[in-house]
Amino acid sequence: MTTFVPSNLLNPQDRRLIAMVCVVQCVVVAMPALWSVYYVPLISGLLLSAGAMVFSVKRCLVVILVSTVALPTPLLEFLRIPFGFKLTEVLLIVTFLFLTIDIVFVRNLRLTRTRGDTLVLLFIILTLLSALVGIYYGNDVKGSIVRNLRYPLYYLAFFIATQALDPRDGARLVAPLLILSGLAVGMQYILEFLGAIDLSMGERFFRVVRRQGIVLPIALLLIANCFIHSPKRFGRLLLVLAFLPIGLAFALTVGRGMWVAFAVGLIATLWLRHRGLPVRQRRAWRAVVFATVVFSTLVGSVLLFQRVTGAAITAHAVERSRTFVDYTRDVQVLGRLMGYSEALKEISERPIVGSGQGKTLDFYSFNPDNSQFETWNAWTVDSLFLTLWLKMGIVGLIVFVLLCVRLLLDALRQFNVATDPDTRFFSAGTFSVLVAMMVLGIADGSMINGRFAIVFAILFGAMVRTNVAPPNRISDEIAG
Repeated sequence: MTTFVPSNLLNPQDRRLIAMVCVVQCVVVAMPALWSVYYVPLISGLLLSAGAMVFSVKRCLVVILVSTVALPTPLLEFLRIPFGFKLTEVLLIVTFLFLTIDIVFVRNLRLTRTRGDTLVLLFIILTLLSALVGIYYGNDVKGSIVRNLRYPLYYLAFFIATQALDPRDGARLVAPLLILSGLAVGMQYILEFLGAIDLSMGERFFRVVRRQGIVLPIALLLIANCFIHSPKRFGRLLLVLAFLPIGLAFALTVGRGMWVAFAVGLIATLWLRHRGLPVRQRRAWRAVVFATVVFSTLVGSVLLFQRVTGAAITAHAVERSRTFVDYTRDVQVLGRLMGYSEALKEISERPIVGSGQGKTLDFYSFNPDNSQFETWNAWTVDSLFLTLWLKMGIVGLIVFVLLCVRLLLDALRQFNVATDPDTRFFSAGTFSVLVAMMVLGIADGSMINGRFAIVFAILFGAMVRTNVAPPNRISDEIAG
């Protein structure tokens, strides 16, 4: 039986169709505002994202990156998903579903293999085993174990990235998304700072502290590497224009650990640049000049912003920097050291297998709300390496460090053999970012604690999928 569709039905010139579409748009956009203004961007964004994600693993990764980094934290906290799932986890499950369909019905079970697969898989297995260790030691299953376990498992996104991304997507998709997301976060920081200080007095200072701030040094390092190795991709003017607000927001964090990490990452960037030049063209003074220009730009933008707003940014920056000389000046640093001491005590009792996921620590820490030291029960410690050792034992710590070293060596190898500017930019950028994050890991656990773990997983997966294949052709897809 044949069905005939009238020629005037679903015609773009049909006014009834246009009117119906307008009504649907009004309902979708305006109706949610009757319950909450947060629903307007949330529902519209979810519908647009869902339409973009359907049966496209690559676009799913784009949505995951943007939603994880750029969406304001209050909006993510406002969203409530059944069974305690977070938005990132729902997107990750949907992406795995689409990837499975693609592998089974399109690729005929053909997989792309990379050098990092074994170590990432081993890290995920050890994470699951550490959950069993936590259950054995009586840690809270529904509370702390689930909360601890979810974030390391975000590294499953590494395999999604290696299977879905093309060799050039690192420089053409992932890096630009991180830079743009960093720009969006930077603007949020600046606007929040301006809304919190008293511009009429110019004496108040408001420190903007969010987990999203971790993207700021990442974006700055990617911009610096793009400026050096592939300036034609976006143009140096656009890179400078993006660098200024991100750098200003980076300064407003007054984050000492991130400042040090960025400085070390920039040194790694300049070392790669110096090493990548022919011997006759190597000039150490060029690296010094570039570093001076970068830091002068950061300081100049802060001074100009301070002059316009009257905010005492430099005074607070200098005060916090004094703790590099005398850590006893900062009670928050003392509280963090107390947490480290308690973690080391627990590690000394179970150094091999750790205390398992869900292990909590009780230690004194400073509460800025009442200006007093209180006993806190913390589900983690502000150190990547201590967290790994505490929860996964020395074996988990070694595996994760080996994974980072493996990724650093791969990025260095790809940078050395590549002739394409985009590949050199992305390899050098990932190398410097990973060096910076390992330095930051001394006092921060963002690589495995919190939703940003999935950002690092996608970034590392994109790095190992760059377009320079090793001699033994580790990737079946590239070799084919």
